[in-house]
Amino acid sequence: MTPDRHLPPQSIEAEMSILGGAFVENDALDTARAIIKADDFYREAHRIIFRTMAGLADRREPVDLITMTDALRASGALEQVGGAAYLATLVDYVPMAANIGHYCRIVKEKAQERRIIKNAQEAIQAVFDGKGIEEAASILESVAEVGSWPRNSMPPGMGQVIIEAVKRIERRHEAKGKLQGLPYGLDDLDKATSGMHPGELIIIAGRPSMGKSAFAGNVAGNVCKEGKAAMLFTLEMSRDDVIDRLAAGFGVKYQNIRSGQLQEVEWHYLTKTMSTMSKWSLFIDDTPGISLQEIRSKARRQKRERLDLLVIDYLQLMAIPTKESRTQGLGEISRGLKQLARELGIPIIALSQLSRAVDSRTDKRPMMNDLRDSGEIEQDADVILFPYRPAAYCSQCRDRVTNAQHDYRQHQAKAEIIIEKQRAGERNVSIPVAWIGQHQRFEAI
Repeated sequence: MTPDRHLPPQSIEAEMSILGGAFVENDALDTARAIIKADDFYREAHRIIFRTMAGLADRREPVDLITMTDALRASGALEQVGGAAYLATLVDYVPMAANIGHYCRIVKEKAQERRIIKNAQEAIQAVFDGKGIEEAASILESVAEVGSWPRNSMPPGMGQVIIEAVKRIERRHEAKGKLQGLPYGLDDLDKATSGMHPGELIIIAGRPSMGKSAFAGNVAGNVCKEGKAAMLFTLEMSRDDVIDRLAAGFGVKYQNIRSGQLQEVEWHYLTKTMSTMSKWSLFIDDTPGISLQEIRSKARRQKRERLDLLVIDYLQLMAIPTKESRTQGLGEISRGLKQLARELGIPIIALSQLSRAVDSRTDKRPMMNDLRDSGEIEQDADVILFPYRPAAYCSQCRDRVTNAQHDYRQHQAKAEIIIEKQRAGERNVSIPVAWIGQHQRFEAI
């Protein structure tokens, strides 16, 4: 027998018991609304009745046979649900209002089963339509979401929250000032931010040639050195380019790696470096124009194995739905990444371009409103960092001038990481660092 000959999972009896229980005891409706929503009902008539009940409750009106009949008649839905006679049947149907929680769990489970079937069918259709494996896999990933029980449970009481807060503060006290989150790898930056924390969306933004990709790579590599797992989505560079940069960070000149002109000692050091990096839990995805949906799908799968940090290089190269403007699309992406960070319980680093407006100012140091295409990025971000290298705007550095007034190499090495925003700490803080261009690294000074 084929699946489409089966009736969808349902329990009409449980649905009737919930609605009947709400008639008998209005407090039962509050219990039901904390567990299920109208769309969880199988019968359309029951969805309409439940929504009408909720509307009456929100207006602080009693939910009884008279008020429901009047409300449904006023909306033109009374006959659609079976008339006043069916409402009277519901009042008489419920075995015991005290059991409404049990009936709600049955209805919720049946609704989840229907969504699983629907998602599975959509994934099959996506394959037949030639939409690709990633699209089908992403649809199947959402099957896991419908089982996140109990999503609608009530928040804990203040007593429980305080107990958890005291335990959390005790753990910090016992750590004696040790870093609370994942390290950036720059001591002063780690002290100023206490590291990267679960659920944070961290934006690293800058104009081209400021070193934001190198900085993000430094952070990901440093996290992996600590024995953690990181995933890097690189939309601008290939996987090979990323590996070359990471290898250069260990002490081999980046230009020599790129040109292949390595001395014997460099070959030896590079071999040792690659051996070390091969043990990292770093997963690099260089799919061009990847979508938020694909990133979410891949990150969730990796999280089941192990994932401590997610890096995206960079936002403006991600696929944006054609139905939305660029600004709206980037806003949706930044909100989605923030939600993903909280869902997975990990920090997410997303790189972003700054607008050209900064280039036209006398003071080239970036500001919050220089974030390109979307003001919502600054709203969603927990931390915003600006790598800044003044030499990028220096004509003498461009000409490699060294004289009594200007030292080309010293100016090239001068850099800072500006903490432009930090929800849980001080902002507008500049962390002086050194830029080691030949090794594509920022280092503490």
